[in-house]
Amino acid sequence: MPVRRSRAKVPASIEDEALFRADHTCCICRSKGKDVHIHHIDGNRVNNKLDNLAVLCLDCHSKVTGARGLGKSYTVGEVRKYRRAWDQQVQRTRGIRRPFIRYRKELVSQIDLIVCEVLACEADVGRAKELLDLLFNLHLWRGGPDIDRKIVDGLHHLALMSGLGSPKLAPLIAEKCWEMCFHFVGPKDVSMGKSDVAQILECIDALGTLAEFTCGYGRGRKAIASVAEHSENFLEVGLWYANRSIVNAVISAYGEALKECYSNGELEFAYGRMELRRSVRRLQKLLAEERPTWAAQSSRLERLLKI
Repeated sequence: MPVRRSRAKVPASIEDEALFRADHTCCICRSKGKDVHIHHIDGNRVNNKLDNLAVLCLDCHSKVTGARGLGKSYTVGEVRKYRRAWDQQVQRTRGIRRPFIRYRKELVSQIDLIVCEVLACEADVGRAKELLDLLFNLHLWRGGPDIDRKIVDGLHHLALMSGLGSPKLAPLIAEKCWEMCFHFVGPKDVSMGKSDVAQILECIDALGTLAEFTCGYGRGRKAIASVAEHSENFLEVGLWYANRSIVNAVISAYGEALKECYSNGELEFAYGRMELRRSVRRLQKLLAEERPTWAAQSSRLERLLKI
């Protein structure tokens, strides 16, 4: 069926990827063969990042953006959940699986080599992205506790180094920290065990390291914007699963990053502070919508705005 394009001018390559990931199917009703729109989840029509785009049929799109009278429209959080859950379902139906690997030690060594090569690609962002995508595909196809742990360790090292002085690589690292965990779309669709929480906390720690070193040394604008975007995603996951340890880890990372915007009491990275404070206000809104009774976390977010 032909695509009914939204008024936003989504680049063709990004639109193609969004439609492919969704199997050209509405993520809410999942009815095959219907005409679809590309919907900007946050309402910002210039935010064409894949994580902000949802494929919706005309009927469901009207329930997201149209006036509902006495009825209730789909919220931003709901649409994001539907979109992530459908992405996971499409992946499963396409046969992505994790076969047994006999030589895991060799594979772990390969991960180290890939990380080292990413560090050598500061001037070639395209190549760095290919290598980071390779790490993510190893997680999808060969992932297990040892492999995933090694990948996250590698991302943590990359976060530190790119935060120090590779602002072009930093947004890519932030994105991969999030992608290692973006399949947690809510307890009704994907369960979360202790080992899952541990991996999420490790990814948040890597993202926090990237934020601290970006604010203190790298001063990359795109880097800190990417960190904020994906930190918000992690907080949303913590809220969906009612997991305070995840939410608290995100809040702590913001606190440390905001402090690094100062040097000897003087504000050195004003843009970073501004971007992080804007993000904190979005976190406050998410918290108020999902967990309005979490007073301790609400107070901590309020204190961040005083840094």
